[in-house]
Amino acid sequence: MPTRITRFLHNSTVAPGSAPVLGTGFSAADVHVHDMTEYLPDFQRLGANYRGIVEGIHIQLGAATSPTTVTIRLCSDAAGNISLVPDTTATLVAGIGAAATKCAAFAVRLPLFQNNAGPGDGNLYLFAKVDDATGSPTMVSSTITWME
Repeated sequence: MPTRITRFLHNSTVAPGSAPVLGTGFSAADVHVHDMTEYLPDFQRLGANYRGIVEGIHIQLGAATSPTTVTIRLCSDAAGNISLVPDTTATLVAGIGAAATKCAAFAVRLPLFQNNAGPGDGNLYLFAKVDDATGSPTMVSSTITWME
């Protein structure tokens, strides 16, 4: 009888009190750091590289009156040099009650891992930029949903 394969869905949400202000170019300051091993048992997380299938990424922007698109890049290092998900652009959707609150969703569905050249800390770094930075839009929150 074949072994049953069970998949576990996890999420990592970052919503800093001081949200980074996005510009029209990527910046090391405009980043959300996701601890992808936060809810794993200690034997899976301590000193481990991240390995998993990123299903999707959702972001919410605030004070976003002008931008119509957002571009993200997911990296395995804080400097943004080791790209795991290359630049991907999505159209922003304005909130019904608050037009300056905008959201975007990205379907990734890609197995990702931190290789031995990376920091090996279980963190992934989500960078973002917008097409129009008028009004100082901020990255209020981001969620990465992943599967093991």
